[in-house]
Amino acid sequence: MDDDSNATTGAPGILDAMLSPLRLPGRVASDIDTLTRAVSGLRDDARKHLSSIDQRAGALVDGLGKLGGAVGRIERKVNTIERERMETLLGAISGLQPSIDRIERRVAELASLEATITERLDGVRADLNQRMLAVEGEVRTMHQPMTQMARDVAKIDELLPDPKDGPMARLKETLSSS
Repeated sequence: MDDDSNATTGAPGILDAMLSPLRLPGRVASDIDTLTRAVSGLRDDARKHLSSIDQRAGALVDGLGKLGGAVGRIERKVNTIERERMETLLGAISGLQPSIDRIERRVAELASLEATITERLDGVRADLNQRMLAVEGEVRTMHQPMTQMARDVAKIDELLPDPKDGPMARLKETLSSS
């Protein structure tokens, strides 16, 4: 029985092995069909996603166009504001021009006055220096006679009698005793 069971069971295994190459194209076709169905499902999903991306990209392009228009309007507004500010500043500056002119004239007057004062001060200094030199010369010429006079007074003082002992002291003593 073992031989019969091996023969019956072995025969289908051999038959399967022999028919296997003939079944291979059918399996390949079946696998290709399965892959085709899977890819067609993916293709539909990809189409949905791509159409969604196309719609979003279209909206993005429209938004960028609107943004470009807004940027242009903002740039024009900024230029207008800058022009208005410049005109306002120029108007303010032109209103200040008379004051600036007065200040410039006053500065010129002050500079002229300063030059006149400096010139006069230089003249006063020169005159003062000349007078001081003259005074110095006179002091130098008087110095020697003054020194001599001081020596003479000291000598006279030495020669004078002692005021406590001279005739004046005696007169005082006589008058005070009575």
